[in-house]
Amino acid sequence: MEFPMLARRPFLHSALFLLAATLAGNAAAQPLPRQIRMVVPFSPGGPADLIARKLSERLGPQLDATVIIDNRPGANGTIGVQAVAKAAPDGGTLLFATSGMLTISPVLYKDLNYDPLKDLSPIGRVVANGTALLVGKQLPAKDMKEFVAYARQSTNPVPIGSAGTGNITHLYMELMKDATRGNFVHVPYKGVAPALTDVMGGQIAGVFVDLPAALPLLKGGKVKALGLVGTERSPSAPEIPTIAEQGYPGVDGVSWFGVLAPAGIAADKVQAIHAGIARVLADPAMIENLKEIGSVPALNQPAQMTALMRDEQARWARLIKARNIQVD
Repeated sequence: MEFPMLARRPFLHSALFLLAATLAGNAAAQPLPRQIRMVVPFSPGGPADLIARKLSERLGPQLDATVIIDNRPGANGTIGVQAVAKAAPDGGTLLFATSGMLTISPVLYKDLNYDPLKDLSPIGRVVANGTALLVGKQLPAKDMKEFVAYARQSTNPVPIGSAGTGNITHLYMELMKDATRGNFVHVPYKGVAPALTDVMGGQIAGVFVDLPAALPLLKGGKVKALGLVGTERSPSAPEIPTIAEQGYPGVDGVSWFGVLAPAGIAADKVQAIHAGIARVLADPAMIENLKEIGSVPALNQPAQMTALMRDEQARWARLIKARNIQVD
C-alpha cells in the first residue's frame, strides 16, 4: 500500500530546501543600513579619531550611507570594543581599532571580557603608522649610536617612558633594551601625552610615539627623533632613519588601525565595506592626507587581518611572558 504523504516527501523536502536557500540568499543580499556607526574607543582629537573621521567622511558616499563617529573612550578600549561586539551584525556598527587592543590586550589582561578573534569579524587593516623614538632637545645625542653610548656611560639607568605597562610603547622599549644592551629603565605613564611632557621637560630621556602624534612636535622643534621602529623608513618622515639601519636590528613592529564588525556579519556585507574602504584609500587626496599626518594606506583582506591578529598576539605573548609583564 502506498502512503501518498511519504511519496511526496522528496518533492516536499526539495521545495523546502529551495525556499530556505532563497530566504537565506535574500537575507544575505540585504543592503547595508543607510546610517552606519563607527565606534572609536578614544576621545575626540587624537590620531586614531582623526584618521577615523577622514575615513568615515569618504566612506559614506561609497556605501550610499552616512557614517557617523561614535567616540567610546575608557578602560583601554574595552568599552568601545564591547559596544561593537554586542551590536547586531547587520553592518550598521563598525569598530575602528588599534593593533594594541586587538593583539596585546587579549594576552595582557587576564580578565578581558572580549576575544577579538571570536567576538569580532575583521574587515581589514586600514593604515600603518611609523613609530619613532623621541628624546628631549637637551639630550646630548643626535642618533641611536650616541644615545646608546650615553646610556652605557650613565651612572643610573636612563628612563624611557611609555603609555602604560604592557602598552606597545613599553614593548618597543623592551625590544630596544635587547637590541642595544643599553642601560635603560621603564617608566610607565597613563597615556603618551604625559610621557611626552616629561620628555620635553627633561624628567625622562625618551618615549616611543606613533608619527601621527610625533610629527607636530618634530615640526615644532620640541623634540628629536633618533630612529624609527621597523625595517623601512616612513614616507611621512623619510629623513628619520630606522633603528635597525643604525646597527640595532630587532626593534620591529608596526602600529596599525583596522576596521572590524560584530561577529556573524554576512560575507557580502564585509565585502561591500571592504570594497568601499579600498576605493577611499585609493584616492590620491586621501593618500596625501594620510601622509601628512604620518600614516600610509595598508589595507589587507579580512582573512589576512585575522592571520595578522593571531600572529601578533602570539609574538607579543612571548615577550610579555619572557619579561613577566603584568598589570593590576
